Amino acid sequence: MSETVKQPRRWMTILLVASLGLNLLVAGVMLGAVLRFRGDHDDVPPGFGPALFRALPENDRRALRGELFDEHRRGARQRAQDFAELGEALRAVPFDPTVVEDVLEKQAANTASIQSNLQEKWLSRVTKMTDAERKAYADRLEQVVKDRRSGKAGRKH
Repeated sequence: MSETVKQPRRWMTILLVASLGLNLLVAGVMLGAVLRFRGDHDDVPPGFGPALFRALPENDRRALRGELFDEHRRGARQRAQDFAELGEALRAVPFDPTVVEDVLEKQAANTASIQSNLQEKWLSRVTKMTDAERKAYADRLEQVVKDRRSGKAGRKH
């Protein structure tokens, strides 16, 4: 007697692959949530620049965003060019690490320039504050750091 071997149905394979993918997605989301919200980050202060910015009064934050809009746009164009250049350098045969290093150094210099400009504009605003305004700013800054450490980082000031 000859036995007929049934071929697995294609839809069953697709269903199993989709189920596995969904399970991996759910597991990844759960793992990400556990890692993000566990207590290890409680003692880590926020980034310096973002904290200084968040503690500013809303009108100063709005004004700074406006002043820096053109610079941000130029920086975005430059980053796009740098990514294109980096892609070409990574695909080049033979690979030349000095070309990649040049792109990274250029990007680091651009970032440092933007940060320096931000610091100058921030210091100019703080310098124009009255003693009372500067004290209130220092209090808000302290609160931003405290909120970050206690998990209340999304609060408006």
